[in-house]
Amino acid sequence: MSGPVDITLRPFGRSDFARLISWLPTEAAHIDWCAGYFRYPLDDAQLERYLESGEVPNSRAIFVAETRSGDAVGHVEISHIWPHLSSRLSRVLVAPARRRGGVGMAMVGQAISFSFDAHRVARIDVGVSQDNVAAIGCYRKLGFEPVGTWKDAMVVGANSIDVCWMTIARHDWSVRSGRST
Repeated sequence: MSGPVDITLRPFGRSDFARLISWLPTEAAHIDWCAGYFRYPLDDAQLERYLESGEVPNSRAIFVAETRSGDAVGHVEISHIWPHLSSRLSRVLVAPARRRGGVGMAMVGQAISFSFDAHRVARIDVGVSQDNVAAIGCYRKLGFEPVGTWKDAMVVGANSIDVCWMTIARHDWSVRSGRST
């Protein structure tokens, strides 16, 4: 795929359940995506609770990333939203068939812009498995800077996961993207 990928975000809904489940065919893929937030295998009942579990209004925005043609190519959540302070990207997933073509960067870029514009946060954080080199590279290209490593951040089964914690400030995104946010 050449050139920039045109991505829009739309709300995640029940009609997206089967597709998201199909993007997580193995336990390893499931753990990479949610690090134990959901039980494996993912199912409709868990996703139904996920949709309905926003304890605080506006604490979570869950999106499907689509191309101009309407093809769903990813999933991203903006959570832990503290307006004018910070938010967090989580459960970021690019459809397996669309990886390595710029979709991840376009989708995360849209989520960053949305969070800065809609919630006026000062910074956005992301925690990613230290082993997920591709995701760390994507976040770095978009301007996220590592701020530390959280050793044994999560335990999944008999394994612990070290998390690279990264952040981007509103000002840095504005300079990088050429936008006033």
